[in-house]
Amino acid sequence: MLLIHAKNDRHSIYSHYLAEILRLEGFADFAEAELTALDAAALAQHDLVILPRCATTAGQAEQLQHYVIQGGRLIAFLPDPYLARRFGLTPTWRGIDNGWLHAAKTLPIWQGLCCEPMQIITPAVGWQIAEGTAVQLLAHVHATSDPADPANQPGIAWCQVGAGDALCFAYDLPHAIARLRQGDPAHADLSYAGLDGIVRPSELFVGQLAVAQMLLPQADIQTALLARLIETLAPRPRLWYYPEISQQSVVIMTSDDDWSTHEQFDALLAGLRRFHATCTFYVVPETKLTLELIEQWEAEGHTFSVHPALAGDIRSMLAKDEPQATQVEGMLRENVARHVAQLGRTPRTIRQHAIRWLGYVDAARILAELGVEMELNYLSVHPFSLGYMAGSGRPLPFVDTDGALIPCYQQPTLWTEEVLIHPRFVFSFKWTVEEALEIVGKIIQRAAHEFYTPITFNSHPVSFATYSSPLIEGTWQLALAAGMTIISADHWLDWTLARNGVRTELTAEGCIVHALHAMPALTLLLPPNLTVVGRGVASTQVDRWGRQYTAATLHDLAAGEKRQIGW
Repeated sequence: MLLIHAKNDRHSIYSHYLAEILRLEGFADFAEAELTALDAAALAQHDLVILPRCATTAGQAEQLQHYVIQGGRLIAFLPDPYLARRFGLTPTWRGIDNGWLHAAKTLPIWQGLCCEPMQIITPAVGWQIAEGTAVQLLAHVHATSDPADPANQPGIAWCQVGAGDALCFAYDLPHAIARLRQGDPAHADLSYAGLDGIVRPSELFVGQLAVAQMLLPQADIQTALLARLIETLAPRPRLWYYPEISQQSVVIMTSDDDWSTHEQFDALLAGLRRFHATCTFYVVPETKLTLELIEQWEAEGHTFSVHPALAGDIRSMLAKDEPQATQVEGMLRENVARHVAQLGRTPRTIRQHAIRWLGYVDAARILAELGVEMELNYLSVHPFSLGYMAGSGRPLPFVDTDGALIPCYQQPTLWTEEVLIHPRFVFSFKWTVEEALEIVGKIIQRAAHEFYTPITFNSHPVSFATYSSPLIEGTWQLALAAGMTIISADHWLDWTLARNGVRTELTAEGCIVHALHAMPALTLLLPPNLTVVGRGVASTQVDRWGRQYTAATLHDLAAGEKRQIGW
């Protein structure tokens, strides 16, 4: 599989983010090349070519067309009209902004995938199907979520050309994923949610995200669709999201200190012990914790990082004596330095107090510079108080509006207790515990059995000890009943880095797995009914997304190891 880049094309800026999306979906064998360096011989070496949005010259378009005619497979995102014509798609010179993707859900390609309407945010161009061409429409783009909306046009077209196939998206999928996950850059440093003037990541989604879509991981569904198309066009091994195939989702457990007492920490820790769970605690300045207590709890498997706050936050609910944009960078640098000096802990994951944010990705850039590898600030808050505000439960690096990747993972947080059941907070639903658990339970069930996405949520020690333990323990019970383990954010980061460091190499006999980090277990999904052989490999037949796979689990991979599996 070959992913093409076009570094001199200002519209092709999301191609490196697309590479991260491929890794997220478990594809670890792809090569990368510049469009200008390609020729027919180079294309012919690959069973599938992925083309980001870019303008192709007549010669490049001819090469790609010839590749497909000769039996090649191509996936193209928002192909230019002169390339699209070669595959039977005639431009209408019209389009839809802020459209919705509607699946042709009776088609086999959608089997097992969510077929609810999904936002794509970014522009979608219009096509007509040329007469005499073999084109099947997998999805349409509508102007609204209503499937009966007459304003619609082709969204994803499967074009059979010669002996090969070209799948054309009418929108730029990686750009759409960035917008779904990171919000509207025009809202940077603006307060739109009508709350308290604190600028949070949630402000970036006001006016973009339909509240009714909060229970749907729209970005994850679209990347899963891309994965389905890849493995249909060119079947290949892909990495499962979790170490063991029996794991279909996990809870990533976090806790913001917020100046809780020792006794309040003890209450939450006792609950975690009862459920065999680990947690990452985010420690505020002037915390009531001691280094001795932290080391004691670390011995149980928990981890501790920093919860940056402004000086005024310690004595008042929310300090707002200066514009937030002038304060966040200093807050992050000072808090991280203090945490390292006082507690000897270098933060690897982080969440800010009051989830203060800066710019579109400015805060992420600062965190990456400080060595933070994963942030958990994209927490669902009014008007998006529960669910997939960022369209996802999965980790991806941040991407700037110029396409530059930032080496800090965005890990969305789906809820915290005070937005669900707190009796007084302005942004609380003020639900009963029973009402909250009913909705949370539905999210857990779909995450574990339909989306396979992890769930991150937060519980403050002070909240757990005073009012929220029935909700939190009820959520843990629902998660364990759904087969989910409960792990800390730092442990999830370890897995994320290890998985994304894996590379696979296809051979005539099977596959070579290259592990950058040591891994107790790694699972590959392979075509069904294969007999898998190799050292330390166990295989079984499983159903995922409504399809059958052979799941091959490799155990005890050493750092730097290359292991061969065959079939």
